[in-house]
Amino acid sequence: MGLLDDIRGASKIRHRTCVIIDVIDELPIEDARELQLALDDSTMTHVAIARVLSNRGYPVALNGKQVANHRNGSCPCRG
Repeated sequence: MGLLDDIRGASKIRHRTCVIIDVIDELPIEDARELQLALDDSTMTHVAIARVLSNRGYPVALNGKQVANHRNGSCPCRG
């Protein structure tokens, strides 16, 4: 198989969830509930949420873009 075939195959892969949903699914129930509360609270910044998740070992971009995308509905899980 050539490079173009590999790219075509990879292009067909669609993720049904986003990083934030993946993290929520991995968290213990109470932590998942608290994360959802933080996501729903507009006084908590995208970057702060991302930093805490990253510090706890979850693969979230520190710039907060993934959190922002999830919050504003532009991530794969909302599409």
